[in-house]
Amino acid sequence: MLEFKKIELSDLDLYKKFTASNKEFSCENSFVNLLVWQCTYNNMMAICDGQVIIKSGNKDREVFKLPMGDDFEKGLKLIYEYCSDKSPSFWAQEGERFSKFIEVESKNYNLKESRDACDYIYLRDNLAFLKGKKYHSKRNHINAFSKKHNWKYEKITADNIEKVRECAALWYAENIDRLDKYMLCEKNGIDIILNNFEALEIKGGMILINEKAVAFTLGSAINDEVFDIHIEKALKDYGEAYTVINNQFALNELENYKYINREDDLGLEGLRKAKLSYHPHILLKKYSCTPVK
Repeated sequence: MLEFKKIELSDLDLYKKFTASNKEFSCENSFVNLLVWQCTYNNMMAICDGQVIIKSGNKDREVFKLPMGDDFEKGLKLIYEYCSDKSPSFWAQEGERFSKFIEVESKNYNLKESRDACDYIYLRDNLAFLKGKKYHSKRNHINAFSKKHNWKYEKITADNIEKVRECAALWYAENIDRLDKYMLCEKNGIDIILNNFEALEIKGGMILINEKAVAFTLGSAINDEVFDIHIEKALKDYGEAYTVINNQFALNELENYKYINREDDLGLEGLRKAKLSYHPHILLKKYSCTPVK
């Protein structure tokens, strides 16, 4: 029987055993995301019979992620047994597990695609080198920023991490009028990431002007091929720094990855336009899967 618990930092190594050979692209598989967004989604984890099961929500409205482990159908059976007399709802992403789910459960579930939740997946080389006509405007942004500012890029380390904290504090102060429960959870998530930078195997970079961080990015690997960008911020007076930090981080830190997942656009028109302007290689679909009544 499944016994769910709150996700904790100490669960990382055990969770990684289930994702080590996973070749899927979704940021939903990221341990860091599961950990830092607990305050919003109440993410919980259960491990049983060689399967790991993640659920979100509360008893009135539980939603399960598709199981990971050595036997997909066994994982589904564990979820069905846990739900007893009611059929579970799932939140799923394109990939091997979703294909298996469709194969065994397509007649029993209604699938509704969520465009706002699609992950934007890019080729690392495209973001690192910005070659060709389609990236002409991005190169112009970087050139314009360079004409206005004497900037430099630095990898985030224990020696300079306080500059990131200062930049984050300034960013949230600039955006205090937008501070809802989601942004408060994100703000708390940055603290979790920075306080456990090495333990969570985070990579990060920042743009400095006069030794002050004006933009930063933080992420972690989903698997050997895919790197996930969790957080990216630039101060209000340095809007072009978003283009610069995106490019410099991909160029300097992600040479060992083929793909970069820049997560979803939340249905925000400006964010969608910005993410599409980088020409995603894959727009990864996600689905709400509810039982047929």
